[in-house]
Amino acid sequence: MSNKCCHLAFGQPVKLHSLSPSFLLLFLLLSLTGCASQIVASGLTPRQEKIEEIKEALTTVRGLKFTGEIPIVFGKKDVIKKQLEADLLQNYGEEKLKDHSLAYAKLRLFPRGMDLKGSLLGFYGDRVAGFYDPRQRRVVLSGEPASRNHSDGIIYRETALDEIVLLHELTHALQDQNFSLGPRLAPSDNNDKTLALRAISEGDAILSEFVYRLGGVDQRPSAEIDQSLQDSYEQLRSVLSHTPVAITDRVLFQYKVGAAFVYRVFKEKGWPGINRLYDSPPISTKQVLHPEKYLELPDLPTRVELTGLSGLFPSDWREIESNTLGELMVQCLFKRFFSQGEAETVASGWDGDRFIAFRRGDEVSFIWATVWDSSNDADEFSRSYQQLLSRKHSGSQVAESYVERRGQRVVVVEGLESARVKDHIEKVWQEMQLKEERSDLTSFE
Repeated sequence: MSNKCCHLAFGQPVKLHSLSPSFLLLFLLLSLTGCASQIVASGLTPRQEKIEEIKEALTTVRGLKFTGEIPIVFGKKDVIKKQLEADLLQNYGEEKLKDHSLAYAKLRLFPRGMDLKGSLLGFYGDRVAGFYDPRQRRVVLSGEPASRNHSDGIIYRETALDEIVLLHELTHALQDQNFSLGPRLAPSDNNDKTLALRAISEGDAILSEFVYRLGGVDQRPSAEIDQSLQDSYEQLRSVLSHTPVAITDRVLFQYKVGAAFVYRVFKEKGWPGINRLYDSPPISTKQVLHPEKYLELPDLPTRVELTGLSGLFPSDWREIESNTLGELMVQCLFKRFFSQGEAETVASGWDGDRFIAFRRGDEVSFIWATVWDSSNDADEFSRSYQQLLSRKHSGSQVAESYVERRGQRVVVVEGLESARVKDHIEKVWQEMQLKEERSDLTSFE
């Protein structure tokens, strides 16, 4: 990513028809650490009176009060980067990050040979400028002014950018104080559920930015705001054009889809409706992608539990990942091998899944159990995955792969000898447990 691209993404003049530059920001590193909500591009350091002014404006906009002090700490970018790296290692460690790289590369959500830690830290590098830290309940911003480049004739409004950046991070602090958001965004074995909540958090912060800058949205046509979201989405897509698809899709989901979801709730229920989202949030990316499955006829996902795996994976195999991928990541996977429309069609019938990966030396294998809304949806996934396998292996003989559908369930195994799978897969089918995820929401009234 060139410096020019960064200037266009993070330093452009504030326009009334677009969201703030902090909308054009990146997500995955901080979703992994669970300790910071956003990486931002910073300009000049706001004065203390400006900080208090922004806090007061935010409490007026959101109708929520800060329940405690939020220190604003300034540090150099290299210090902030080291802190992010330390938090990443504290949550996962070097080995776990390597295991994640291997597990999702085997599935092909990540490119082969991807170094997750190195890619993330290298990618964020110079862009690290600040975040909200829920562990210490403070906002950390870079005290170094952003570089200025007027060669293109644009005068960058760095001070205005700082205000929006600070407002965004203070919104996350306000969310944490009022809804205990920090602990709820910690790493879990259901990334799909956590990502849905993150989308609400970011959508809320984006809408707060919008109201702060424009002085309100009530009198503005919905079409104008919808266009603002689309404009910012296109800018963000251009910024992420060279980023791995699995990362890009999470970013776009959080900022574009999350903002659209929150704005829809705002139009119907105002800020009280958004506040209620934290009490009964969407519990899957499917509900955020398809708001009617949350707002009108709640569609609760199915939690898949896999036991009886010791036959397939004896003690010399070490479990390296167990998680729920969700509709968004299913769509992301298929988009690598199919068109966008085809990927969306396959993924739309998702109802639940469990992905478990194992490692033995340099070998990686996984079992992926999925459940679908109907037998037809399951059949479509099964047939499409068979095609995915042939494309995944570039037309060569597909070895060590198993795909079977039984009713609304489909099980995929890759990386194990077919004889072993044949001998032990029945126990997996018989001991698989399906439970509807719990939610306090019956309807959003």
